[in-house]
Amino acid sequence: MIISYTEFPPNTKKVKGYNGVTSFASGYGSVRLICQQPDGKTETIILQEVVDWPGSFNLISQSQIMDKDVKVEPVNHYGLNVYNRHGKLIATAPQVDGLFVLNRVLDRAPGSTEYTDIDNDSCLLALMMTGHASRHDAEKRMLWHRCLAHVGLKGLEIVPNVVTDAPRMTSKCDCESCIKCQLARQPLTPTTSRATEPLQLVHSDKCGPLETAIGGGQYMLLFIDDATRHTDEYILKYKSEALEKFKEWKARREKESGKQVKRFRTDGGGEYTSKKFAEYLQSEGILKETTTPYSPQSNGVVEWANSTIMERVQCMLDDAGLSKMYWAFAVSVVVYLKNRTPTRSIVSQTPFEAWHGKEPFLNHLRVFGCLTFVHVPKEKRKKLDYRATPGIFVGYTISTKQYFV
Repeated sequence: MIISYTEFPPNTKKVKGYNGVTSFASGYGSVRLICQQPDGKTETIILQEVVDWPGSFNLISQSQIMDKDVKVEPVNHYGLNVYNRHGKLIATAPQVDGLFVLNRVLDRAPGSTEYTDIDNDSCLLALMMTGHASRHDAEKRMLWHRCLAHVGLKGLEIVPNVVTDAPRMTSKCDCESCIKCQLARQPLTPTTSRATEPLQLVHSDKCGPLETAIGGGQYMLLFIDDATRHTDEYILKYKSEALEKFKEWKARREKESGKQVKRFRTDGGGEYTSKKFAEYLQSEGILKETTTPYSPQSNGVVEWANSTIMERVQCMLDDAGLSKMYWAFAVSVVVYLKNRTPTRSIVSQTPFEAWHGKEPFLNHLRVFGCLTFVHVPKEKRKKLDYRATPGIFVGYTISTKQYFV
């Protein structure tokens, strides 16, 4: 709220803004800000010689307030704490789209005769010109890139358009793990036929044998719905488990969607061409489509997914410093996040939203392999035992808001 104000004579006071544009200011005065503290209390700040520049944002120069013996200190790369000359915290400013926004409450006293705010925008600490904001944005982008299982940069740019709680970021990030693990490849030729409804066409493929994972798995089995691009993965100990996993997947997805599988497209692998598999598909009225030998392009949807998933698994294991035995956990995380991030095959939606009819939430994401602490129930500890034990984050549960550690 402006508590004093003096007008400049018309067209006499030129001001150069943060974006380099010069124009005439209307006046200057003192402004009172009531800033919200982390503990819920408030602190009142008086800014003097504040210039009124019509049409601009409410900006506060970091260098100007530091010249007044105000200390500005970054906090965990995600915001700023502002201290007065006596070291007392007077304001906090989380980062939003490259600028730091002061946490404040509106100063609106009923019946007050004081001047009102120039506008209702939050006050911003203008750091874009110093480069601090762009560096922070790059760090935040890298964190989200890692949280989303090393999703591609194009996909990372689209995420805010289709997921509500994802931040918008513009800077680039260079991920060493992606550089080491993602090799150049020729694009696969897309199929000409595209399903128009869920389960009209389902793609499947198997990857393996891989190094024996924790739990004994050696194969990854994928099922991808062509219409929504929603993906499900299963970890197999033996190739012969493919039919039982297909039955399990089919029963769950058909009941969930209210539709039935009509076409099933795979390569000519023995796990799909067995007599039992053929008899089951025939009994269910499912048309089996087998791709041409040595022509993975004809089943490019799942072949591309297979390659992409394994590349991202390599990146995650390298980034986390975990052994190859954790690949099954990494696969589960990649598929979980693949369904919750954009794909070029679906416009303005994620596979999760296309299948479930609602947007996914990403505010629970963590970096694969990060250090965690698991609470130990009092029934399982003695008086002097620790209340938490350290662990490694390795995945998400599908049906509940819990983590695998």
